[in-house]
Amino acid sequence: MRRLGTVLVVAVVASAAFGVAARADTVYGYAGPGEWFSPGEGHGSVYDNLCGRWVDNNFAKPSNAWGLVTFINPSGGWSYTQQAYGNIFRDLPNHQWTKKLHCKNNSGSTYQGGCFGFRRQYSCT
Repeated sequence: MRRLGTVLVVAVVASAAFGVAARADTVYGYAGPGEWFSPGEGHGSVYDNLCGRWVDNNFAKPSNAWGLVTFINPSGGWSYTQQAYGNIFRDLPNHQWTKKLHCKNNSGSTYQGGCFGFRRQYSCT
């Protein structure tokens, strides 16, 4: 239960931090806080588009949990992959290409976590 509480706090703090951005920029949870991740299990977002681009990827999980975040293009190629214990935050320096977000448990243990992405909105009128 302590892990779930930690993940929820991280999610709320991340949402609050990103919520101050201009426009309709939004933090989306594509694997909600407290989601169980079995060994090798991953979760992914939808692809972005010209009106809203993913600009970062965050995997909130326990400090002893090994995992990864990455950005996947429509051909299935992975870019800007980062693996680490604990919370992983990967900022995307050039986000002007079509991609989806992905987070994955790369350990041999089951743990709880949540995956979040920040989406920057652009005018499509």
